[in-house]
Amino acid sequence: MPGFSADIELVRPAFTPGDTPGVEAPRLGVPGTVTVGSLLQYEQSPLVLYRYGDEDGTVIEGRAALTVGASLDFSKHFGARLTIPLAYDVPGNQPDYEGTAFGAGDMGIGLRAHIWHWGPLDLGAHADLLVPVGTTAAWKGEGMVRGLPGLLVAAGVGPLSVRSDTAFMLRPAVETGADFTLGSELVENVALVADVWTDHLAIHATVNSRVGLATLTAGGAENVAELLVGAQVQPARDWTVDLGVGRGLTEGYGTTRYRVFAGLTWSRSPRPPKPAPVVARYELPADSVPDELIIEQIAKPKKVEWRATELARVEQDQIVIRDPIQFEFAKDVILPISAPTLSFMGKLLEKHPEIVHLVIEGHASEEGSFYYNYDLAKKRADAIWRALIEAGVSPTRISTRSMGEVEPRNEAMDEASLAENRRVIFHIVKRLAPGEQPPGYKLEIKKPWTGEPATLPAPPPLPPPPVPLGPDGKPIPATAVPEPGALPDEQIFDDEEAP
Repeated sequence: MPGFSADIELVRPAFTPGDTPGVEAPRLGVPGTVTVGSLLQYEQSPLVLYRYGDEDGTVIEGRAALTVGASLDFSKHFGARLTIPLAYDVPGNQPDYEGTAFGAGDMGIGLRAHIWHWGPLDLGAHADLLVPVGTTAAWKGEGMVRGLPGLLVAAGVGPLSVRSDTAFMLRPAVETGADFTLGSELVENVALVADVWTDHLAIHATVNSRVGLATLTAGGAENVAELLVGAQVQPARDWTVDLGVGRGLTEGYGTTRYRVFAGLTWSRSPRPPKPAPVVARYELPADSVPDELIIEQIAKPKKVEWRATELARVEQDQIVIRDPIQFEFAKDVILPISAPTLSFMGKLLEKHPEIVHLVIEGHASEEGSFYYNYDLAKKRADAIWRALIEAGVSPTRISTRSMGEVEPRNEAMDEASLAENRRVIFHIVKRLAPGEQPPGYKLEIKKPWTGEPATLPAPPPLPPPPVPLGPDGKPIPATAVPEPGALPDEQIFDDEEAP
């Protein structure tokens, strides 16, 4: 019978957030994230016939393979996916083994789980079934359901990360009659990824391999490995393009003389709901106006007037800056134009020692992924934290946090609206009450990011507590307000028992 019901494909895309072709990432997207993708490959000589160790001819001269699929991350720990492969084969010079030129492969259905996260390490798992719905006797599909459970591991340091997908292809042993046996296999795919430009450009090198469990210590067509080198580009939000080439490292079924691939993936995470407008409610006494005349209106902020030399001011529970802090594009490097604002803020905090805890809160616009925007907003808030310490602020008075893109000021996607969403807010979270003494700040410190010694200016004294006023509105002299215990007991009279 020409051909054989065997699935020879080595590179299996999963179309899940954060993966590279052939290697999944353990971390899932935001709950509700939907991903749809396709991967087109051209494989040169993926099936070659050998006799007595020497090449005897090609069974498949070339293959154009297209895999389409989709995934849904329905919680922060679990996701599901579906893949369907198609292929067109150019026959080689072995007609006895030639199969149907065009056909479908077996459908993949799977679940993915994110198990554990600690620092740079992520651990996950997947469980897939390959369902025999493909074209039989064509080297594209098989006649039995196969299981593919696996363990996912990722570890990253800076822009570099290593990802591993270790799985087992579970199937009973089947003799192909072509000098190799289809059986259970160990599948090991490892990728080294370098983020050249975070969330915009990454390059990766991947080794895809499988070893027949019955032939672990022996060479043969069951034991194969192939090297892939590629780039992953994100030209726009939600879109990812994969490009790369590959070459077989061993001779075996599914490896190629060379492989070229290109993929396009669309991934969309749910957006946070638009915040409700702030409503101020003004009510007159119930006995003076009927209920239907109670007025409810939108509170409009008052227009802020700035003096020419004023770059920041204290307003209620915030420090408001006149001009936004500006950074280099997609970096946490503060531009020189914003240096005067940060210097002014340092002097402002020096004049307000009653402010003992200020939180620097970073916000980002919607370009890029949620994780990228969270990370960039945090790095920019940290950069301002360092700049304020350089300006003389004690590091114990200020801290940072990131809100990423989840609290936009504007929902529109034009550049002016996105620019307003890229901002920093300075929240006053602790302020001393009148008469309360501030904590003692160290004036001789070490900069936390370098260990370099620095001297902070001494804080000015707090203003005296407010003087109590009498009924006439005039200050009551301190001598007129005796301290408790200043008079002997016999001079303290009860109002109801005059002497």
